[in-house]
Amino acid sequence: MTIKGVLSMDVKNTLSELISFENNSNLSLREIRKFEKLILVMLKDYVTKQGKTFKSEYRPPNKKIRYDGYAPDGFDDFEGKTVIEIKIFRFGGHSFNIVYDMIGRISMLDDVDNVILILIGAGKFELPKDVINRLNFKLSIWDINKITEISNKNPDLFNQTYAQLNTLIIKDTITEGIKDTNSDEKRETLIELLHNEYNNDNIVLFLGAGVSMDAGIASWDKLLSSLFVELIKKELINNGIEISISEQTKIVEEMLNQNGTSPLLQARFLRKGFEDNFEKNISDILYENVKGSSKLLEEIGQMCIPNRGKIGVQAIVNYNFDDLIEKTLNKLRIPFHSIYGEGINANSNEIGIYHVHGFLPQSKDQYEDLGKSLLVFSEEGYHKLMVEPYHWANITQLNYMINNTCVFIGLSMTDPNMRRLLEIAARKRDDLNEECKHYAIMKRFKITNTKLSKAINKFESVNDLLQEAFFKELGVNILWIDDYKEIPNLLKKIKGQNFA
Repeated sequence: MTIKGVLSMDVKNTLSELISFENNSNLSLREIRKFEKLILVMLKDYVTKQGKTFKSEYRPPNKKIRYDGYAPDGFDDFEGKTVIEIKIFRFGGHSFNIVYDMIGRISMLDDVDNVILILIGAGKFELPKDVINRLNFKLSIWDINKITEISNKNPDLFNQTYAQLNTLIIKDTITEGIKDTNSDEKRETLIELLHNEYNNDNIVLFLGAGVSMDAGIASWDKLLSSLFVELIKKELINNGIEISISEQTKIVEEMLNQNGTSPLLQARFLRKGFEDNFEKNISDILYENVKGSSKLLEEIGQMCIPNRGKIGVQAIVNYNFDDLIEKTLNKLRIPFHSIYGEGINANSNEIGIYHVHGFLPQSKDQYEDLGKSLLVFSEEGYHKLMVEPYHWANITQLNYMINNTCVFIGLSMTDPNMRRLLEIAARKRDDLNEECKHYAIMKRFKITNTKLSKAINKFESVNDLLQEAFFKELGVNILWIDDYKEIPNLLKKIKGQNFA
């Protein structure tokens, strides 16, 4: 049952239905965030009516922690600085390590008098007495009954908030973007977290077109345009008609317009036009101006060299058709195995390179059964992946998205199937309350003008936060960059080089 579906019920029934175990497992991250927002609004109303201050999503100065709620002067019989943390469990509350970790982090700060844990869907939870005795603050645990009691003190506000949750969350994001925030500090915190994941041998790299372009591989637009030119030239030559370069360009533009703005639709049109020679034409254009390597490829290769006593990168999921990653790892003498179809597996000492959208290597004679590769170039390929949930490419991606920390490099993050899998992975994970598990390196949206107004600068900040909020629902953090040339040094930091 979704939040929208229980609006007509009273407070107690609404909250009870929302967190019931049989429904909990179907809650999306978006609905979880809404539920947290609802609790915080009701708590703020409850505390401020006592003449006390309440702050939501509070980050203490110079601290790498953020509290769901904070009452600096306490409330009820809580005297002094009081922290509120909300934890919502979907699968019966068997992830209490999150609670222990959170208590440990707060204990290290030495500036909190009370901590209230609001545990929803967790069942009965008690800390051992010897642990409680060692805490430097008073710990209280609330369940759904206490939230019901507080909400019932102002049912009109409860219903009003319920009806406006989407708007409230967006307004909060905009307000946060308008405020002065230290984006550099946030970025360094994310890099540190990602560095720790690398040290824990938990990283899987997801690579897109941006990884190969610096090495001379044709971009998607260039590939489409060149295929259109080849198709046109072929048909005109067959009919004894010569055509100039400028005329070719004009025809390409018109054909692109006639076939709509969807690149998948354009690709579908092209595939039918080339018939049996389609993959050969793609390969020829793909490698036409290839240089062989780039700083980014070399740094990805360095990430795949494990630090002493470690594994390093667990696997590479490659959305590209090319074999530049293979050539890079081969040059560095890193064992790998290219996987492009069902039944192909890597050994324990090899890095698996999963070509989930197809594989067109330069040296085809070095690979067996290339016919197993599904070339996801047009609508047909995407439809095949969308309607076959147990396709090996989907299973591979989903497995890594659920169990590992994935780093997305050179991807626009607009692939519909990839986002669908991320959302499924977010629903499957028990630990909804942990920080976002995955990381996407993305270039900031910038309005190109040397004299930007304060309003435009704030708009850019708000846009960044709205993007972050969107991807957070998919379990993805954004590591912002201003220039793609920053990525190699960023990867060095993640690995541990030049890392303080």
